[in-house]
Amino acid sequence: MPETAQKKKRSWIWTLVFILMNVGILVWTGLTELNRKKTSGAHLDDIQIKWPFFILTVLCFLVTVAAEAGKYFSLIKRLTDKNDLSTAVKVTIYGRYYDNITPSGAGGQPFQIMYLKRRGLGDGAALAIPVYAFLLQQISFFALSLLIFLLFGHLFTIPAIKISAYVGLALYSLVPMLIILSAVFPKAVGRLVMRILRGLAAIRLIKQPEEKGEKVLAQLSEYSRAINFINRHRSLSFEMFLLSLLYHISRASMPFLILHAFGGRVDWLSVTVATFFIYAAISVIPTPGGAGAAEASFYLVFAGLPNSGLVFWAMLVWRFFSDYIFIIGGILLTATEYTQEKLKARRLARQEASRRRRDSSRKDSQ
Repeated sequence: MPETAQKKKRSWIWTLVFILMNVGILVWTGLTELNRKKTSGAHLDDIQIKWPFFILTVLCFLVTVAAEAGKYFSLIKRLTDKNDLSTAVKVTIYGRYYDNITPSGAGGQPFQIMYLKRRGLGDGAALAIPVYAFLLQQISFFALSLLIFLLFGHLFTIPAIKISAYVGLALYSLVPMLIILSAVFPKAVGRLVMRILRGLAAIRLIKQPEEKGEKVLAQLSEYSRAINFINRHRSLSFEMFLLSLLYHISRASMPFLILHAFGGRVDWLSVTVATFFIYAAISVIPTPGGAGAAEASFYLVFAGLPNSGLVFWAMLVWRFFSDYIFIIGGILLTATEYTQEKLKARRLARQEASRRRRDSSRKDSQ
C-alpha cells in the first residue's frame, strides 16, 4: 500500500477512535449523572437556573477573546503601524479553531502565519506575531499555574489528576524553553534534538529520525527568527504578558460561573485552582483541544464537590464556551471568507470581461 494511502487510512482510524472515545465519555458522564440524580435528587426540573450567571459566563468568554485579540491588535499595530481590529479578531478565532481540530493543538500558529501573509503582512511580521503571542501564552500559563500550585495546591485533592497536572506542566514548559534556547544556542539545541530523535529511533518509537529532525529544526529556526525579529520591540512583552494572564484567569473562572448557573454553591478560589489543575493535566493529551480528557476530568473533579449542582450540564456548557464555540466560529468565518473571495473573483471577472468588450468596441468603431 502506498505511503500516502497508509497515512490517510491511519488518519481515518484515529478520527474514528477520537469520535468513539468522545461518545463513550459523554455516555459515561451522562449515565453517572443520572445515577447521581437518583441519590442526590438534583434534577434539571427542580433546580432553578440562575440566568445572571450565564450572562456573566458570556461576558467572561468575551474577556478571553478580547485579551487574546488585544495581543494581536497591539502586535499588528507595532509591527505594521496599522489599527486592524478585524484581522486581530479573525487571527484569534482561526488560531483557536485550528488548535481545536488538530492533534495536540498544533495547527493554530501555522495557519495564523499563512492568514497574516494573505492579509498583506510581510514574512517577518506574519511569522513573528503568532509565534510571539504563542510564546507569551505558554510562559504566562506556566508561571501562573506554578504559582497557583505552590500557593493553593492543597485545595485540590484528587491524586491522579494532581500528578498528571505536575507532569503536564513540566512537559508544557519544555516548548517555550526549547524555543528560547534555540534562539540563544541554535547549534547546541540542534545537536540535542537530533540526538534525542536518533535515540527514539533506536528503541523503535519513531521512524526516519533524520527527516523528522530536519522538520523540527526548520520550525525551531523559524521560531528563532521570530524571536530575533520581535526583540526590537521588547516594550510589548509586559503588555502581552498581562493580557495573557487576563486570558488565563478569565478562562479558568468560567467553570465557577457555570456551576453556579446550574445550582452549584461553590467558591471561586477552589474551582479556579481545580480548573488550572485540569488544564495542566490535559495539556499533554494528544487529542484536539484535549477532547475526552477535558470532559472526564471536569466531571470527576466537580461531581465530587458538595453542592456542585448539575455537573454534566455544566460540563457541556463549559466545553462549549472554552472550545466548541471557536470551532463553530472558525467554520462560519471560513465559509464567509470563502464566499466573499468567490464573489470578489466573479466581480473582477465581470469587470475584466466588460473592459474587454469596451476595448473591442473601440477597435471595431475605428
